[in-house]
Amino acid sequence: MSRLRGALAGNVDAPAVWLTASFALVGLVIAAGVAASVGLADVALPAGFVAAIAGVAGGLVPPGLTRQVTVPACVAVALAPALASAGEGRPVVAGLLSAVVIAVAALAQQDVPTGMLVGALGSTTYVLAVGLGLVRDVPLSHTLIAGGIGLVSAVVTTVAARAVKQWQVRRGGGAAVGPGIPPLPGWFVSRLLSGIGAALRDWRHNPYARLALRRVVVLAPLVGVLEARRDPVALYALVVAFSITQPTTSDTLDRALARTAGVIGAIGVTVVIGALAPDWVLVVFAVVAMVGGLAHVLRSPFLTSLGTTVLTIATGYLAGSSIPAVNRLISTVVGALIGLLATVIIPAPKPQEQSGSSTAADRGTDTE
Repeated sequence: MSRLRGALAGNVDAPAVWLTASFALVGLVIAAGVAASVGLADVALPAGFVAAIAGVAGGLVPPGLTRQVTVPACVAVALAPALASAGEGRPVVAGLLSAVVIAVAALAQQDVPTGMLVGALGSTTYVLAVGLGLVRDVPLSHTLIAGGIGLVSAVVTTVAARAVKQWQVRRGGGAAVGPGIPPLPGWFVSRLLSGIGAALRDWRHNPYARLALRRVVVLAPLVGVLEARRDPVALYALVVAFSITQPTTSDTLDRALARTAGVIGAIGVTVVIGALAPDWVLVVFAVVAMVGGLAHVLRSPFLTSLGTTVLTIATGYLAGSSIPAVNRLISTVVGALIGLLATVIIPAPKPQEQSGSSTAADRGTDTE
């Protein structure tokens, strides 16, 4: 029970990043609205997710590292849809490509904060592109535009959030935006290749090499199944299995508990609020839950899972169908079990786990 309480509540006394979370959520609304207004309603929510994730990253990155994070993040977001579409209609090719993408993203987490954030953005966009292209038959051009809209919205909200923080500092009511951190040495690509090489040479003891192998074992078969069947249940299982699989066994179990509880709670909340209150109340609840989840995204994914799941299943429920909710619950349980099984088969190296090598940043790479 203590583990379950910790997975659900996280560390509520930790310093909150409510301002960053709120602006990131504003970015989600802006990106989704822009996409819908230009006739791309099919990618409105993914554009919003990219904006929210990139907005959180922008709000947490020290100003001195903004450019070094922004450029590789834009490249990763641009490449992800093209890589996802390359395997369309070819399950084996799709599985192999996903193995490469996810392995590189996991190994990139060693380069903090650049690689961790770029890997999270790139892999999230890739998973969204796979789902959109295979399950909903969304054109590649729409997916690319969605990523662009999301990144531009994130830039706007990040600049606004930093301006508000500076205003708070001038009024004496807030901490400084961030210390003057010198640029990281060398190019991101050279650091990435060097880190990958070092991790592969020491794969028996490197937690990120083990994480990469674990995620490849989890995701490559799921992408192949998704490509062959075009099944939404397989898509959600893919998202859940990716998001819960973390560098340490303890964090993976916490993610599995929080994610499953969030989905069950979201189904109950959607049913109750949908039956007793107007539709807009359900949307407001989802927004509030996502703000809370994003504010503590480095601590616990429970509220984020609750809010995003409400948004996902609310449309189906309000239309009088419970199938989306049932699919979401089944896929969550399947994805969690697959992620836990991979962790058992390929456990984290004990020295790193005992020394607490999993940082808060490692725990913040959730997708949806």
